[in-house]
Parts: sequence; C-alpha cells; structure tokens
Amino acid sequence: MKPPALSLITGAPAVGNAPRPCSDDVVREALQRVVTSKRFAKARRCTALLSYLVERVLLCDETAASPPEHEIGVAVFGRDPAAYLPADDPIVRVQAGRLRLRLTAYYADEGAADPLRITVPQGRYHARIALADRQPAGPASRVAAPLLLFSPLICLCGDAQAAHFTAGLNDELGFRLYRELHSISLASGDRALPPSDLPRALYLLEGAVRQDTLLLRVSLVLRQGAGGPVLWYAQFDRAHESDLDSDNVIGDQEQMAARCMAALQEHLPHCLSLRAP
Repeated sequence: MKPPALSLITGAPAVGNAPRPCSDDVVREALQRVVTSKRFAKARRCTALLSYLVERVLLCDETAASPPEHEIGVAVFGRDPAAYLPADDPIVRVQAGRLRLRLTAYYADEGAADPLRITVPQGRYHARIALADRQPAGPASRVAAPLLLFSPLICLCGDAQAAHFTAGLNDELGFRLYRELHSISLASGDRALPPSDLPRALYLLEGAVRQDTLLLRVSLVLRQGAGGPVLWYAQFDRAHESDLDSDNVIGDQEQMAARCMAALQEHLPHCLSLRAP
C-alpha cells in the first residue's frame, strides 16, 4: 500500500496549534515506535491510517473536527474520490475499529513503558496525543494488564472422573495459551468468579465441562473483558468411545485442548496479533 496522501488533508493549516505535551519530533518518534512494533508489523492498513491521523493532527489545529470518512478513504485507502461512497464501503470504520484495539494491545504489552500515548477515541477519526499516566512505583504498577485472562473451566457434574479430566484439560489449555500468546494471566480456583473479582484484562476466556452417559461436552466463551460482550462461543463434544478412566487420559486431554486452541485462534479478533512471533 502506498503512503497516505497527506496533500489531500482538507483541514485548515494551524494558525496556532492547541498545546501538545511535546514537540512534533517527539510525537513522530512515538509514532515510529508504534508502527515498527511487532503488534503493527503486518498491519499495513492500520499503520497507514494511524500515520495519516497523527500527521493530520500535527499539520492542522488539534481542536479541529475529525476528518471526513470520505477524505480518509481516498487519502489512506486509495478509493476513487468520484465513486467512493462511505455508506456502501465500510473500510474506514472497520480499520478504525481494528486500529483502536491494536493500539490498546500495544500499550498493554510492548508499549507499556512508552512515555507518550497515541489513541483514537471512539466515534472520532482523530488522533489524541497525551502523556502516559504514571502511577507510583509498586508491585501492581510494574506489571501491565494482560491481554487475555484464562478462567479455568468449571466441571458442572459431580463425577470424579469428569472432574479429573477437567483439571487436566485446564492444565493443557493454560500451557498452550502461555506458549502461543504474548500476554496471559491465569485465574486461580475451580469456581466461577463475579466480574468484579476478576483481574483486569482485554479478553476473558472461560467455560465449562459437563457429561452424560454418551458425551463429554466442553463449552468455551471468549468475552471482551470480564463481564463484557460475548465475542465467540463454541462447544466441543467427545464421545465415550475412549473411557475417561483409560490409561491415555493425558492424550485425550491434549487432543481436546488442541481442538479448542485451533478453533480459538481462528476466532480471536483479527485486529490483534495475539500469537507469539
């Protein structure tokens, strides 16, 4: 993708820019750290959009209105100005949503120590540049919030073998999540916790295991934060052809964990590169 056409910016040049927390050069250095990070390495459209919005703020009055969607579609994504209709082509809205989530993930992980924060508030196509909030040094402030919190699956039946299988499955899932993802946290315990008691995270993975005489069923739910909206919900069945009390319980747990992970990775929000490089 070609660099965004900054010459197409329609905002009036700044006569007296609104005060920014630092110089333009420092802002551009902060932008460069973001766009060259692992989180943005393969996100060409998000990188182009962010660069355009930041440069627009530097060139125009920071208090000016957000650029029109049509302007962004033409300047950043190469749409034909005569034929492009934002109502029919949602590329700007889609990429802006992905950019917001990708920025959140970047500052929760690679950019946690960055002194400057670049955000794109909801409902606007406008880069906001601000100094990072600095908390007093302490154990809680030295660790960035994890991207994903795994709350161990709950066994919904009283069968001892099913409970043993669930415990082993939790261990397998926790290991695979740790191996595959950049940033996770494991919630301890074997019972569901209210959202207010769960650690803060961008995503929450939770679920349950139940069985009858024919099937063992694993349910997984991916939420946007504790108590947030459901992003993905899936069920995985396992017939009783292989006995839970067999000598290959670990192998069965590994197979179920592999199925769950394969499905989860396909449905993680595409705007986040959660898999380790």
